[in-house]
Amino acid sequence: MKGRTTPQEGTPPWQRALARAVLALCAVAVVYILVTGALGALRAHQLRQEEERLRAEVADLQRRQRWLEALQQYMQSDEFIELMARQELGLVRPGEKGIVVLPPSPTPSPAPTDPRPWWERLLP
Repeated sequence: MKGRTTPQEGTPPWQRALARAVLALCAVAVVYILVTGALGALRAHQLRQEEERLRAEVADLQRRQRWLEALQQYMQSDEFIELMARQELGLVRPGEKGIVVLPPSPTPSPAPTDPRPWWERLLP
């Protein structure tokens, strides 16, 4: 094994330093690519989740809009107008008799028999 030399023994030191620098640069590049790829994949996942949430919100708002439009159509119908005229205004159709229910008159509460203030009556 006397005649064999390792590749490093026959190369000048500047070539070995250059090889190490290139290797270190390649390692940094690989790490950079892996990190940016992972961050990109994470961001893409977050964007997909946000898109799903927004789509669900849009569907909910569309459903609410349809309900409000149906309510608006009902409130413009003759049936609703008649119902409100009867309930809120007490109107009746010609030939019908309206009934007004009066609340019972309040009964006065009895006056206290003890002339002392209430806080003195609490203590014996």
